[in-house]
Amino acid sequence: MMKHPFLIDITNKENWLYPTNGYNPDGSVSEEQRTLTMPEGPHKMYCFTDSLMHPAQDQNPAFVGLHEHHMGYETFFVESGSMIFYINGKKTVVEKGNIIHIQPYEAHGMVFKDYTIYRGTFHDWNCTDDAVATALLEKNYPNAKKDPEFFSLLISNIDMYMREPADFPEVPATEVPSVRNPDKPIAEFKLDGVTMKMITGRWENGGTKEFWRAEMKKGFTAEWQDYPTVQDLFYVQSGEIEFKVYDEVFTAGPDCLVKIPKYAPHSLVVKSDAVMYDIGGLTQWYALLGDRESILKLNPERFKKPETINALKAKYGCLIKTCGMK
Repeated sequence: MMKHPFLIDITNKENWLYPTNGYNPDGSVSEEQRTLTMPEGPHKMYCFTDSLMHPAQDQNPAFVGLHEHHMGYETFFVESGSMIFYINGKKTVVEKGNIIHIQPYEAHGMVFKDYTIYRGTFHDWNCTDDAVATALLEKNYPNAKKDPEFFSLLISNIDMYMREPADFPEVPATEVPSVRNPDKPIAEFKLDGVTMKMITGRWENGGTKEFWRAEMKKGFTAEWQDYPTVQDLFYVQSGEIEFKVYDEVFTAGPDCLVKIPKYAPHSLVVKSDAVMYDIGGLTQWYALLGDRESILKLNPERFKKPETINALKAKYGCLIKTCGMK
């Protein structure tokens, strides 16, 4: 079966790029990882991975794998299972539905309590630069990644610095800023047919992007400018959304990515209530929606003028031409 040009079913093995395993010190499998999209551009954006994490055989703090990165940003979706998450001198239990956001120099590690689906997106980091080489090595020498000498070489090439084991005090997840609950976003804006929730701010991503969750009602539509100058990558977590890219019409459901090249005319219609994440995150939604709300409250007459919203879109890089309920 040929791959779809714009729709990526995460669960379809045909879409897995460079599948690989991670290993515990005793040689048992710790992670089955597959890359769905490779990083692109100067900030190495649009990368998305899917992992099945195996439960730890030993939950001793010595085996947490505490480490830090000196560059790059990681955002993970916990889609099933649970883990003990160690970060910045604390540990907490993270369960299905939470999102983890890790910034440079934040020492962190995980111990998975159950089989856990753990999906990630990254930017400004070289985490997948060695994906082709390591996949080829593993194909020819299946035990190479179990070799401590190779593991040391690997982590030195992906900006990974191991830290000493630690047994941090346990706290509720609400006391760990890196754990994000979509029900308690940083900011929330209700529009016609969609609720926009900010999960991470631009200031938490080196100014490169911000990360939003769109909770859309059945019948919500959006149409982009005729020739949008950036590509889009959307992660559909629930519901069904009909997309049109060029003249191709297709439906994206749970466990799907939609990757749209720049300059491609595109639109969407929500067929059932849906949740979708903007992985690219280039639009300055926080500033745009904040200014929109201010104008609506303080100067409603100005708000009614089409040129007002069009000016905000141009100022903050929003390429959506129209949106709202049918």
